[in-house]
Amino acid sequence: MSAEPRASISEAAYLEQERHSPIKHEYYAGQIYAMTGAKEAHNLIASNIIAALHGQLRHKPCRVYPSDMRVKVLATGLHTYPDVVVGG
Repeated sequence: MSAEPRASISEAAYLEQERHSPIKHEYYAGQIYAMTGAKEAHNLIASNIIAALHGQLRHKPCRVYPSDMRVKVLATGLHTYPDVVVGG
């Protein structure tokens, strides 16, 4: 048995679909992948990292964002929602 090939979706179609979706998805190479929820320990670690970074960046031009900030990795085209993002 072989798996049926999945249809590829454009980046623009992914972004439009994601704007209206109640759940988060990653996008890579024309495919969409639903993201799963995190366990308590995982969320505690991410929260501690955010708190530590916030203190370190308090008087800097950078900001710390939690996992609801979508990021595009330019080198690969991956769209994902990292646990923690630091941006300027």
